[in-house]
Amino acid sequence: MNKRIRKKQEKQRKQLEMKWLLETANAIDAAIQEYWRWREEMERRYVEFYAEEIARRMGLVPKQ
Repeated sequence: MNKRIRKKQEKQRKQLEMKWLLETANAIDAAIQEYWRWREEMERRYVEFYAEEIARRMGLVPKQ
């Protein structure tokens, strides 16, 4: 095989590899961001629930 052709194929392979790595990194980043959004939402809900429960136990909120 011609040396020039091999070089071109190697360059294309490296470009595809870099594209795949970048796409993978972007997907991982998006998943991490989604996880933290979910975790913050769950933490907020837990705090609201806990505050309501404490208020009920203290008699500050009428029982339903």
